[in-house]
Amino acid sequence: MKLPKIENIGFIAAATAAIALFFYFILGFSGMLSILGIILLFIVPTYLLLDNFKLGQDEKIVFAFFIGAGVFPILAYWLGFFISFRAAIAVSFIALTASAFVLRKYKNTS
Repeated sequence: MKLPKIENIGFIAAATAAIALFFYFILGFSGMLSILGIILLFIVPTYLLLDNFKLGQDEKIVFAFFIGAGVFPILAYWLGFFISFRAAIAVSFIALTASAFVLRKYKNTS
């Protein structure tokens, strides 16, 4: 199954709205925010990292979920020993997202 390209914003918005509504009706508002937070914190930075390699759209999404579910919590957990956990979550997100953009910059120059 081939997923639509990332440029198809309408499909992505509709899929995100459907996911949010499903979890809103099943788990309530806090459940919906939890799922959207997981998507934002786990999947997006890792997807941006994997976007620098020649992978299919569906492969990037699946790999981003599983890699992000391992890397992001580990990074936030260990940073949480030195700074507050809220700040560690923010620093982990910023570090992973920045590393994706740095990798894209250096990959395109070589």
